[in-house]
Amino acid sequence: MVKRPERRHVARLSVPAHLSSPGLEAHEVRLVDLSPLGARIEHFRPLPGWNTCFLVLPQSLGGVRLQGKATWSRVVGRKLGAEGEPQLYYQSGLTFLYLKPDQRAGLTAALEILQAAQEARPPE
Repeated sequence: MVKRPERRHVARLSVPAHLSSPGLEAHEVRLVDLSPLGARIEHFRPLPGWNTCFLVLPQSLGGVRLQGKATWSRVVGRKLGAEGEPQLYYQSGLTFLYLKPDQRAGLTAALEILQAAQEARPPE
């Protein structure tokens, strides 16, 4: 498999399952990864692109509420839904907008928690 060069300008940190929880207002989502500029989320209901939304980080990451914009969304597979039936699930990219100093500080603290968790993981 050919390794593609990284196109991101800032590093993204993966969110371990034990630090993730639902948090996007009317949508139940799983936070997949997080960066200073945005996040990737996984969810069952489609999100229309370019809509402003709010992401509340799990309490394990400080619980800060961040305003964002969905910049992309796509179907990535099928999973069993709450009733055990197969459902399409999506991933979407959010770009953070208009972060106030306290939100920026909360996001920085969340990224520090994730960085520490990543460094504590045993090597594969």
